[in-house]
Amino acid sequence: MAKLVVRRLFEALIVLVLVTLATFSMLSLLPGNEAVTICSVTATPACIARETSYLGLNHSFFVQYFTWLGHFLSGNLGQSFTVGGGTPITTILKQSYGITLELIIFSQLMALAVAVPLAMWAALRPNRTFDRVSTGVSFWTLSLPPFIIGPILALLLTAELHVFPGPTTAVPSFAGDIFGNLRVMFLPSLTLTIGSIAVYQRLLRADMIATLEEDFIVMARAKGLSTSRILFRHAFRPSTFSLITVGGIQLGSLITGAIIAESVFSLHGLGSALIFAVNQKDYPTVQAVTVIVAVAYVVINLLIDFLYAIIDPRIRRARSTS
Repeated sequence: MAKLVVRRLFEALIVLVLVTLATFSMLSLLPGNEAVTICSVTATPACIARETSYLGLNHSFFVQYFTWLGHFLSGNLGQSFTVGGGTPITTILKQSYGITLELIIFSQLMALAVAVPLAMWAALRPNRTFDRVSTGVSFWTLSLPPFIIGPILALLLTAELHVFPGPTTAVPSFAGDIFGNLRVMFLPSLTLTIGSIAVYQRLLRADMIATLEEDFIVMARAKGLSTSRILFRHAFRPSTFSLITVGGIQLGSLITGAIIAESVFSLHGLGSALIFAVNQKDYPTVQAVTVIVAVAYVVINLLIDFLYAIIDPRIRRARSTS
């Protein structure tokens, strides 16, 4: 297991270096530069020259890259060019990451809470009425992207029925007001949940149907074990590999959905901060948010690999010897 961990950590480190290099390279190729942005449209040559020297833009590409990477690793993400006249990017991230993180976690917990029981019930009675209805509903919800679901939920449950509060930038603290926080975050989370439920339910159903036909399940039934014990103790664990894989990929794609949900419901999360930074050509903020999202994505996939090894020791032995 230690050999596997060291190997995967080394591979993840290489990926992260390439991600930071690609992010820095792509943004450096954009028209204009930070000095022009800081000096605004009425920039004078003297202002541009002064800011170019201050930011180190007159150095070579790799000198700029390693300087930026060193500051990033030390926790100095720089300052925003447009927010608050030089607000530290760490301050912007501290104010926004909590909303996005809660949005993603809450939506996935709701998705799993609904998808897992539905998938088990459908797998236990395949091709019957419930399975056919759930299959049809899943295909229908898969065709609805978040930018369609969000406005529909806002129109029906907020504007028409007034069940939930309208778009707001004030999100109560989860620790201070749990009910108020969940009431504000429910619809944005549901915007991301609906599509995830369909994906998870279809994958787990298919894998559980295959698992329930395995010889060890037949043996468990022959021993007289109850259906619930067979499902949860013997069939569920080996049926979760596809679910875990797609769950990790889904977490990365949910960042795009979070941007849409935050825009529809006026939440100031990482997605909103990224959109604002792109529109304002705030390069340091774009770089910081992009790299942090990429790091989170790599770490999630790394944890998924370790989780595979925990769930099935055969994978751990195979990867350790390869």
